[in-house]
Amino acid sequence: RHEGLARATWAALEAWGQGGTGIAPVQGVPAARARAVTAAILPGAARLRAWTASEAGVTLGIGLGAADPDNALRIAHMGYANAPQLLGTLAVIEAGMTALGIPHGPGALDAAARVISGAS
Repeated sequence: RHEGLARATWAALEAWGQGGTGIAPVQGVPAARARAVTAAILPGAARLRAWTASEAGVTLGIGLGAADPDNALRIAHMGYANAPQLLGTLAVIEAGMTALGIPHGPGALDAAARVISGAS
């Protein structure tokens, strides 16, 4: 389960990163990434974390140890996390980026759903 949720998260980050937005997993090599949590570079992450918490009740992890913590976050996909929770979290992240004008590529939710469905 954690493997699938992790891959769905990575697919969303890849889609959001299209077009040079600067959004990407911190660890570029998928085999070296954790299956429990994904650290991501996301310009405007501090504002986004504040928005997701206040507007949707979703708490995203801070960029612990990141070179630029204000532009990094962590997305958990471990423990009791399941596909609906992860897809909801990704949707809230996308809504927040849209609300805040944070540039991001299209198709992230579709990409994550394809991974979870087993179609990709």
